[in-house]
Amino acid sequence: MDLDPKGIVYLWTTRVLFATNRMQTEFHEHYAASLAIALNSPIHIETETSKDDYSVALVGPNTYHRTLSPGKEMVVLLIDPETYEYGSISDFGKPGEVRKLDPSPFLPLMERLWDLYYGNINDSDAWELQLDMLRCVFPFRKKERNIDDRIRKIAHKIRTELPDSIRMREIGKDFSISEDRLIRLFKENLGIPLRRYLLWVRILAASRFLMEGMNITEAAHSAGFSDSAHFTRTFKENFGFVPSFFFGHLKSIEVRFCESGEYVF
Repeated sequence: MDLDPKGIVYLWTTRVLFATNRMQTEFHEHYAASLAIALNSPIHIETETSKDDYSVALVGPNTYHRTLSPGKEMVVLLIDPETYEYGSISDFGKPGEVRKLDPSPFLPLMERLWDLYYGNINDSDAWELQLDMLRCVFPFRKKERNIDDRIRKIAHKIRTELPDSIRMREIGKDFSISEDRLIRLFKENLGIPLRRYLLWVRILAASRFLMEGMNITEAAHSAGFSDSAHFTRTFKENFGFVPSFFFGHLKSIEVRFCESGEYVF
């Protein structure tokens, strides 16, 4: 499966937003939930028991499916199901299900979605757009965060040092927090479990290393994966396709590592 030559990808910790008109997959499942919006003609999605066309589809996590929509312009959000935002709409996108959504709430977003498709919005506006996409499913409230300074510093340490699981226990001690309390405070403050945050940081780090010219083995090792197969398998388990979907045609797509919208410490 190739990404559209004019495609664009926005990468944050916990989510990926991309636009394409070359979506054609084999049957697969992945940990991330996905919200797909057709910009013109409907998207065709199949499961083992159903085939249907969708103007807007919410695919729950770990749903075995395939998308057959070459030539169909669309915007797709992949989001970690353990985030606060997905938790707020999870009743509409349960594991193993593809939900057909009413497209009318999404119509006011169409101009911005087309702007994203053509790469005409910045990462801050893209962040707000994906939140608005999720709120069209269900209008959840923005999570007010008063970040514990220790968690702020720990998150920064994770992003800059990529510690292994053993070192994570030591990091808690560095900030006078027990491992159990660290796990609880991290989820309360940042809206995602510590282990998932660390995994996303590793995936994004390996992706950035690929963009900088490393080969896949070098990028995997530098980000803390045991080898290239481990990184590729982890990437596919989370998104449903291998890293080359985003990073195999670097001259034909734009990949943006976004530093806005979330707490980046």
